[in-house]
Amino acid sequence: MKPEMAATIGRWVYVLCECQVRLPSAITVVFSYRCAACDNSNLRFIHIVECLETKEQIWVGIECAGVLLDDFELPRLAENEVKRKERWRQRYKRPGTCYAGLAELEARGKI
Repeated sequence: MKPEMAATIGRWVYVLCECQVRLPSAITVVFSYRCAACDNSNLRFIHIVECLETKEQIWVGIECAGVLLDDFELPRLAENEVKRKERWRQRYKRPGTCYAGLAELEARGKI
């Protein structure tokens, strides 16, 4: 993790997790995401976190989200919910974006 990001641990709130669902037979556009905290470019699930002080939102991977939030459970729950939706979209051949935020996790009784 970048040193400037490590200095902000615990000053972030979770917004949501998302991923793009692609179908093998469909024409797809490849999205390339990069973690704002560590520059990893091999991300399938994007976790969006917001700084409490500046209200800046950044895209990070699950590990960096857990570190910045100082809570590894919330990103894991959100990512699992997105994986569930992704399986549904793949099964019924519906490409698009899957996402899960705090409100949805609360509505489903996950948190």
